[in-house]
Amino acid sequence: MKELWRQRSFRWYWLGMFLSGLGDQFGWMGLTWFVMNKTGSPAAMGGVVLAYMLPAVFAGLVAGVLLDRFDRRKLIMMDNVARGLIFIALVALLQIDQVPLFVIYVLIVIAGILSPLSTAGAQTLLPRIVSDKNQLVKANGVMETQWQIVYMFGPALAGVLIGLIGEAYVLLIDAASFFVCAFCFSRLPRELTKSANPTVMVKGQMGVFFRSLLSDMRTGYRYILGRKQLIILIFFTFLFNMSYGPIEIALPLYANQDLAGGAVALGMLWSSLAVGALLGSLFFSTITWKLPLGSTLAGIIVAWGLTTLPIALFSRLEIAMASMVMAGFCFAPYNIMYRSYLQKQVPDALLGRVLTSVRTITGTGMPAGAAVSGFLIPFLGVQGIIGAGAAVCIIFGLLAFGALKNLEDSSSLSIEER
Repeated sequence: MKELWRQRSFRWYWLGMFLSGLGDQFGWMGLTWFVMNKTGSPAAMGGVVLAYMLPAVFAGLVAGVLLDRFDRRKLIMMDNVARGLIFIALVALLQIDQVPLFVIYVLIVIAGILSPLSTAGAQTLLPRIVSDKNQLVKANGVMETQWQIVYMFGPALAGVLIGLIGEAYVLLIDAASFFVCAFCFSRLPRELTKSANPTVMVKGQMGVFFRSLLSDMRTGYRYILGRKQLIILIFFTFLFNMSYGPIEIALPLYANQDLAGGAVALGMLWSSLAVGALLGSLFFSTITWKLPLGSTLAGIIVAWGLTTLPIALFSRLEIAMASMVMAGFCFAPYNIMYRSYLQKQVPDALLGRVLTSVRTITGTGMPAGAAVSGFLIPFLGVQGIIGAGAAVCIIFGLLAFGALKNLEDSSSLSIEER
């Protein structure tokens, strides 16, 4: 571990990602709280989630190609500076009482389109920054721990700051974190970040670029459509993500209205989910799991519905926090097992294109669920939409037991992530 921290490039990389991740937590909390107070509309809150996350999913396909063809450091710096300016503009616009909501959405869509340059770009840079490839596993472990810490403490700290200084200043802190992240990445040596196959755009080459991009997209989808069990797995993962959407929209309203705890209560609830996810990841990484993969994934979907159901039935902070901890604990192994299955089944030469194609399908689940929830909350109520999401999740999970029982390589899945 000491060898990692002795590398100057890794220290700048870690600092930039840590501050960016913490700023993201502040920004997301501040933005949803701001929109809730300004509009009082669950549909508007659902629109914010949809406007940011849905473009990011599809922009990831283009971002991957750009990161392979141009200087990754410059692209990440450009993204952070641009998003910092966007959040400053959002703060300014949200001070205006009569600002059209579509203007806010346009800025959020642009921020969502830019975001994959940093999220995907940072992952592609790490193998270059760690000079000793034997240290790469440890480096990924350090970064994973960092994200868990950010998710654990970021929402709670953001909630406290919203109560003390207001949403606008919290959003400005997020904007500042983008600029600091850009500075950190500017300190990385250029030879580590430049593309191995640099592209210089000349006249007439733009058409070739887009044709190659479309070709790569078709390759991933053709592979998926040729495998029935993979389609079924993607379908239920999409439904699982969609059933999470009500939590994203209803939780701020639940904390503010039903718990009367404001932003502080909301931060505690999100942090509880992160604590449970961290405990679930640690527990899963210390055991050898031998139950059938399909049944395990179906069981996790059911468990998420059961563990979030108490939030719909009770209006007590301690019960809601316990529910979020258990939900995070149950959910944590899903991504590990789901991604491991894809990595085992998909040939390495096609893995990148297939994974980005899968992401364009499963990644639309959460924003779609959030958008639908925003429109249904006025009819079902806040706790009603949470309960409906939990019930739907349980039903989908029970159906998944039968649909995923023949999942390829389902006889056993033995994973030891130390």
